[in-house]
Amino acid sequence: MQNLKNKPIQKGFENLKELIDEKKWNEFVSNVEGKLEEILGREVKIDFSNLKIEYKRDQQNAINTAITAKAEEKAKEFICPRIPKWIGPDHLTIIGVIGIVITSVGFILGFFNRYWIVAIPIGLIINWFGDSFDGSIARYRKRTRPNYGYYIDKIVDAVVLMILALGIGLSGFVKIEIALLFLAMYLGLMLHVDLITHVENKSQNSFGLVGPTEIRIVGVFASIVMFFMPVNYYNIYGHILTQYDFIVLGVAVIMFFILLVSIIKEGIKLNREDTKDWNI
Repeated sequence: MQNLKNKPIQKGFENLKELIDEKKWNEFVSNVEGKLEEILGREVKIDFSNLKIEYKRDQQNAINTAITAKAEEKAKEFICPRIPKWIGPDHLTIIGVIGIVITSVGFILGFFNRYWIVAIPIGLIINWFGDSFDGSIARYRKRTRPNYGYYIDKIVDAVVLMILALGIGLSGFVKIEIALLFLAMYLGLMLHVDLITHVENKSQNSFGLVGPTEIRIVGVFASIVMFFMPVNYYNIYGHILTQYDFIVLGVAVIMFFILLVSIIKEGIKLNREDTKDWNI
């Protein structure tokens, strides 16, 4: 779907490249990269054909193709200088965890009193702020701890997902089994990303047009629907399910197929690279 949407834009860049000789085209790309480097304060490499942003994150090549990627970078440019000096990366990490705890409480108590559902979007926004800016503020202040930061970021992400899945599964909106299936699929995708980081030194921050921020946005809109829409129950072969069970189960199935396709593509790519020098 993404390739079909990007095709006209990619063709536009190809036509533009045909009108400009190669030297001028390279100068144009270098100028755009230079401007982005000034804004982001880090090395940037642009791939117009794939419409992605690629930059250095410590020693890793970070790639983000999500819808909100550019908007987030602009937000970081504006917000990072305005974060008080006494607030450090670790404080922001803790704020992110607190945000997801608030979200989980909103799910659990919101099943009994819908006004608690208001805590869900509030918690997701708090989580976005803490999770998105803990590493960004360290890079902005040039006080990075690559090994510590990478470890804490990944292990905290896993813990946060567990808290969220338990909050959803204990809420009454979604069965615990389905919530844990969602957790397993998400952790599988995280493991895939971490393995790519290890073998290719490439940090993938999104899958196609969707990243963590897009998932939070979907969560905010879902909480609005949950606030106004009553819970409906369906008897499926003796299992009582809600409409939210079907939604979360559907998301888990989609994540499974994304993971499966990603494993096959990456496996073929790595096998080709590892065996290219074999004497056949």
